[in-house]
Amino acid sequence: MAGPRLLFYAVNGLGLGHVTRLIAIARQVRRLEPTAEVLFLTSSEADNVIYREGFAAIKLPSKTVRESTGLGKRVWLKLMQTVTWNAIGAFDPDVLVADTYPAGTVDELLPVLRWRQKNVFVFREQRLDSFLGDLMQAALPLYDLLLIPHDDVARVGSLPEPDKARAVGPILIREREELLARDAARRVLGLPADARLLYASFGGGGDPDAERALDLTVRAVRKRPEFELAIGAGPLTRSLDAIAGTHVIDGRYPMLDVMPAFDGAVSAAGYNSVHELMFAGIPTVLVPFGRVLDDQERRARELADAGACLCCTPLTEASLGKALDRLADTDTRRMLAANAARCVSRNGAGAAARAIVDMLA
Repeated sequence: MAGPRLLFYAVNGLGLGHVTRLIAIARQVRRLEPTAEVLFLTSSEADNVIYREGFAAIKLPSKTVRESTGLGKRVWLKLMQTVTWNAIGAFDPDVLVADTYPAGTVDELLPVLRWRQKNVFVFREQRLDSFLGDLMQAALPLYDLLLIPHDDVARVGSLPEPDKARAVGPILIREREELLARDAARRVLGLPADARLLYASFGGGGDPDAERALDLTVRAVRKRPEFELAIGAGPLTRSLDAIAGTHVIDGRYPMLDVMPAFDGAVSAAGYNSVHELMFAGIPTVLVPFGRVLDDQERRARELADAGACLCCTPLTEASLGKALDRLADTDTRRMLAANAARCVSRNGAGAAARAIVDMLA
């Protein structure tokens, strides 16, 4: 007997945040409903990770690629709309799951949301001005279920139909028992067994802020021989071969299952990066970047106030150096690790999948 069909719509360009959250849910759906047919429709430039996690995907060109390759805007808009409509129409899903952008990037989902399938929106916290936008407010009522990847529905603000919302907690791509132990993770990554390893990651790459953060981190760590630096190369990161004295981790996805390899981290304050580091209990210096939707500074500040991380803002070599000096202290690392694990103590992917499967009953 054929199982339910689910289409996951992930809009990404430089990063993998939306894709990762939706893969996490899809994995749990498949555990609950092994016969489910799953299809991803995505603009992520790292869409190959979807297949590596066991799912089929249709690739759309991202806005980033359109701008860098000279693809005309009108042609791109038509592609986004017609390919989306035709793919969803041909697959005819029982459930459509979208993340972050309820109307899509160019309003391409608005007609589709009135079709026969149930609609689910993964609603991560956003800046208030984005949430209050007319398009967001118009699109939300077209969804049957709002999955809030936080511990409290109130985290996303006042909703037009709060009875549709369910807080499931942070959504992560791996369960705690799937994480490798420290020594095993280092062997998998080819990293030295006895070094004090610091992990640096600033998103998918191709971002001037990320390039600067990486350069400053390399310079600051070189002045502190107690650390060895391992750099997580995003799918669009420039070549790192020339950075002497560092370990480059290229093509590893997801990083969460090997995160226990590290004694500390310096990371952008994006949703996925932060929650994975906290879940793994890694003492971390967070570097918030300015984003249109995501208030990274607020996230980093609140976690720092809870004693779960160190916050480096503004980003300068001096401020980063002070944070690394604190991170070198054993007692500080222990305190940060314990508080981080308490702040993100569970994975909400299973609860999100259960809520979706219950819609099909």
